[in-house]
Amino acid sequence: MLDSSVQRENFLQFATQYYRSGLPLFLSDFQLLKYQVIEALKDSRHSTCTDNSHLAPHPVANQHAVQLVKDDRYPHESHPLAHLVPITKGIFESAMLLLPPNSIDKTTQFPEAVKSAFSNFVCTYFGRESYMAISIPNEVLARIQKAVELSNVPLSVLDCAKDEVLFLLCTDVFAGYRKRLEAQCCSTVS
Repeated sequence: MLDSSVQRENFLQFATQYYRSGLPLFLSDFQLLKYQVIEALKDSRHSTCTDNSHLAPHPVANQHAVQLVKDDRYPHESHPLAHLVPITKGIFESAMLLLPPNSIDKTTQFPEAVKSAFSNFVCTYFGRESYMAISIPNEVLARIQKAVELSNVPLSVLDCAKDEVLFLLCTDVFAGYRKRLEAQCCSTVS
């Protein structure tokens, strides 16, 4: 279901409407941050490589902070990278898929060009005082906080949090979504 944009859109709208959940917003902003990271990495590789024929053309990276989605539309769906990096893939895995082999590894850090977007994302979804903070296991949160404190922020630092959010959506919210679909099917059959 998460691979189909129509089914995913319907499910995320259900989660937002009936659960008042920040989880769909987290995923949307995560996707936007992922696109910004990949574009920034492409730009940095482009400026340091002598042979750039292996890099596909891409739009100019958005240098603004992550834009929080305030309505039922999900802007990440129309991004040029949307069909290349599904919502189920993390930032590191997506970069591995799209960048030349051996250009990044597990130690590759978030690019400077997206540090403010990363900071905004972390403050919004993991900040103690944020009304948008998501509930994830303490060990996942501690890893993110430690990476930020040590200024050692690998591309994979947010991927476990994304997995936790997908798990919450697929277990808690999806059960309600299925019940609603079943009720709609039963009412149209009667």
